[in-house]
Amino acid sequence: MAGNVDVCLITPGQVGSNPRIVKEARALHDAGLRVVVIATRVLDSVEMRDQAILRDAPYRIERIDLRGKLKWRLRRIGQIAAGALEASCGIDSPSARAFSPFAPALVAAALRVRADLYIAHYPPALPAAVAAAHRHGARYAYDAEDFHLGDGSDDTSRDSQRLRLRALEASALRQCGYVTAASPGIADAYAETYRIARPQVVLNAFPLAQAAPGPTARGSAEPGPSVYWFSQVVGPNRGLECAVQAIGRARARPHLYLRGDVADGFAQKLHALAADAGAADRVHFLPSEAPDQMEKLAAAYDVGLCSEPGHTRNNDLALSNKLFSYLIAGIPPLMSNTIGQRDFAKTCGLDELIYPNEDADALAQLFDRLLGDPAQLAQARARSWRLSRERYNWEMERGGFVEAVTRALQPGDAASPASDPLALESASAASQ
Repeated sequence: MAGNVDVCLITPGQVGSNPRIVKEARALHDAGLRVVVIATRVLDSVEMRDQAILRDAPYRIERIDLRGKLKWRLRRIGQIAAGALEASCGIDSPSARAFSPFAPALVAAALRVRADLYIAHYPPALPAAVAAAHRHGARYAYDAEDFHLGDGSDDTSRDSQRLRLRALEASALRQCGYVTAASPGIADAYAETYRIARPQVVLNAFPLAQAAPGPTARGSAEPGPSVYWFSQVVGPNRGLECAVQAIGRARARPHLYLRGDVADGFAQKLHALAADAGAADRVHFLPSEAPDQMEKLAAAYDVGLCSEPGHTRNNDLALSNKLFSYLIAGIPPLMSNTIGQRDFAKTCGLDELIYPNEDADALAQLFDRLLGDPAQLAQARARSWRLSRERYNWEMERGGFVEAVTRALQPGDAASPASDPLALESASAASQ
């Protein structure tokens, strides 16, 4: 293999919304590899974060600009890419569009990059990685940041979508150079579902350069005591309604700080809940900030909240970015009792920071135990900081990731996605 670049990473999202792909690209560049990232540009609200990454990235980033006349542009790109997609690897364009209207655009962009390895992030990027690898005699790999079959509700209206997704992943994963997963539970789910070797776990930890310089006894945010939560979107199905009720019931009278873009009508809903709970003045909304500032910002608060409700199988298995941001910021992560978080807490000795899903009384008691006891809070903060220094940081995780990529780049027969006619037949049938 002799591509113009060593590795091409592909995501249907924007780089400012995907810190994992940014960390991976930087790790590969630092390992001496030539790297290209293919991403999209759709939301102006993410542009500030995109530009910050573009300014600092030592590798190439190609953005597919899909703003403006989005439907027309996607249709035209899809027409151009459809023939190449079906001819090169047997995955038809309707099947690709079933997962995202951006998939054909990603295919067209990936075919223009000659690389030795293509790494797909999320299902809409898989057809692009498969098609480009086949076209250029290269390999491809898959990063499962989520268990995508377990996303969304279990209602029957999504059955056809899940069938197409399962067919696409089943076909593609048989020929992957490797598969990585963002949590042990997600790795187990992929191994069980597709009968593949267990994917290598690469946690969403963060660089030590973003860590707090040392543990502190408490946060500096005022008014306090303070509970912190952040995400790209502040909205429902994140356990925040339970959190508001809990701060109203806690004797420590904590303040809840929420950072991110607020979904329509959700601020009003939380304010109403807070008023009913006697905490009308203790819910605060904070603006979005650049992803590489999350750990520095989190350090100002007493504790962090990982309030996932476990409402889908993926949500039950995942370990969120914020969990590792809290650790490296040196603040204790208070975790709902999902499978992923419970197993993680048991592994690293944080069992006492688990509370039953959607149990406001139990969460209030957890607030009181930590925020009402300065010595216990200081001890929990020191332990979180120590865990990040000793184990849960990107420096520990990136070694296994770079090793997997290096192995996939070793000379040998390139993967041939079109060589499994049974898998491709099932994928085609599922898309009908």
